[in-house]
Amino acid sequence: MVKFAMHTLISILEQFSGIVLLIIYVYLAVVMIFIIMENRDTSSTLAWILVFLLFPIVGFFMYVFFGRNWKVHNPKKKGRIKELRMKTESILSVIREKQHEHFQSVKECGFSADIERMLHISQNNSDALLTTNNTVMIFQTGQEKFEALKSDLRNAKKFIHMEYFIWRKDPLTQEISDILVMKAQEGVEVRVIFDPIGSFFTHFFHYRYIRHMRKAGVRIVPFYNTLSPLKITTVNYLLHRKIVVIDGVIGYTGGMNMGQEYVTGGNTYTTWRDTHMRIHGEAVLSLQTAFAINWEETQQESLFEEKYFPLHVDAIYGDLPIQIISSEPHSYWQPIKQSLFIMILAAQDHVYIQTPYFIPDENLFEAMKIVALSGVDVRLMITGVVDKNIPYWAAFTYFEDLLLAGVKIYHYNAGFLHAKTIMVDSCICSIGTTNMDIRSLRLSYENNVVIFDRGVTQKMERDFKSDLLSCSRFTFGDHRKKNFFVRLRNSIVRLLSPLL
Repeated sequence: MVKFAMHTLISILEQFSGIVLLIIYVYLAVVMIFIIMENRDTSSTLAWILVFLLFPIVGFFMYVFFGRNWKVHNPKKKGRIKELRMKTESILSVIREKQHEHFQSVKECGFSADIERMLHISQNNSDALLTTNNTVMIFQTGQEKFEALKSDLRNAKKFIHMEYFIWRKDPLTQEISDILVMKAQEGVEVRVIFDPIGSFFTHFFHYRYIRHMRKAGVRIVPFYNTLSPLKITTVNYLLHRKIVVIDGVIGYTGGMNMGQEYVTGGNTYTTWRDTHMRIHGEAVLSLQTAFAINWEETQQESLFEEKYFPLHVDAIYGDLPIQIISSEPHSYWQPIKQSLFIMILAAQDHVYIQTPYFIPDENLFEAMKIVALSGVDVRLMITGVVDKNIPYWAAFTYFEDLLLAGVKIYHYNAGFLHAKTIMVDSCICSIGTTNMDIRSLRLSYENNVVIFDRGVTQKMERDFKSDLLSCSRFTFGDHRKKNFFVRLRNSIVRLLSPLL
C-alpha cells in the first residue's frame, strides 16, 4: 500500500514538473520573441535575453520596470509629444525663420564640411535651433558656478526655472533654497523639477525642506511623478539634465547637480572636477523649451507663452554660434549620440573627450577607433577615482581595442571627474549632461551645448591639457597586467552594459 502511494505521488510530481517545465519554455519563447520584435540594438537584445535566461521571474519584472520603453510604445504619448513640438515651433518662429542666415554665418567661419553637416543633422533629428546672439562663461569648478548662479538668482525679475537630476539637502542647497524663497516672496515665479530617483533621499527624508519652499510659493515637484503606482514603469527614464533659466535670458547647464559635493568634493572625494556653463542670449530659449516640455508633462500646465520666451529682437548679447541638442527616451533618432558620432568622425587633427563613465555603443566605439587609425590624436579621459564599480569595470573591456588603434587613455586621479566634454580640432566643442554610456545616450533626458567657436574651444583644450597633469596614462602594458579573474569580471559586467 505504501509503495503504491509513493509510486502515485512520484507519478504526479513527474507530471507536474513536466507542466512547470513546459510553462517555463513557453514563457521564455514568448518573451524572447517579444524582445526580438522590438528591433533593439543587437547587444541590448542579447543582454535582455541573458537576463531572462539567468533570472526567469525576476528578469520579467526587471524588463517591465527598466527595459521596455513605455514612452515609445504608448500612442497617446506619441501624440502628446507631437503636440508639444508644435507649440515650440510656434513660440520660436522668429528664430526659426533666421536659421538659413545663421547657418550661412557659421559656414563663413571656415569649418569642415562634416561639421557643417552636423548642423543640419541636429536640426533635422531633434529640431535643434542654431542661434548666434550669445555669450558664454565656462566654469571648471563648482565654486565658480554656484557663486555666479546665486548672484543671477538674486537678480531675477520675472521667473526662475530649474531642473536637476540630483538636489541634495545640505548647506549649499539651503542657501539656494533661501534665495528661491526670497524671490518667490518678491513675486518672482519660481518653478523647480527634480528627478525623484536622483533626489530620492531629499524627496522622501527631507520633506520639511521641500514643504518650506512650497509654502513660500516655490513650485518644486518631482519629475513625472515616476514613483507613483500608476507610473512606476517610467522609473527607468531619468531626468539627467541640469538646467536653470532666469528671465528667459540667462541659462545654466552642464555636469553639476545641486549639492555641496560639486563645490568641495563632499565627504567622499578630495575634489570634484566638473564643467558647467552660463549662457547669455538667444540659446537660452532652447533650454527654456526643454524645461517647458518637462513641466507640462509633469504638471499639465503650459508655459508656451511669450512672457516665458522673450525674443528681445533688438538686444545684442554677443556673436557666439550655439546649438543646444536635447535627447529623450522617446527620441527616434538618438540626436545626442548622432552629434557626438559626427564630431568624432569630423576630427582631422585631434579630438579630446572627458567622461566619468565610458560604456559607448558600437557606433561611437567604432568611430573612435577609425579616426585614431587614420592618424588623428584621440585622447580619452575618464575618472580614476571610482564612485560606481560596475561601469568602471566595464570600461576596461573597451580599452584594448582603443589602445591598439592608437587612442591615448587617461585616468584623472586628483578627485572625481564628472565633466562631459568633447573638443575637436580647436574649433568646435560640446559641453553637456551626457555621459558617454548607453544609458545616457538612449534612456535618459539629456542636453548638450555645441559651440562653434575657436576661442571657446581652445580655452577648453587648454583646461583639458591642464587636467592631464593630474592624470595617469593607461597603457597597453597596464592592460596586460590585469589578471585573468579581473578580466573575467570585467567581461561579465560588460555583457550587461546595454542595461547599465
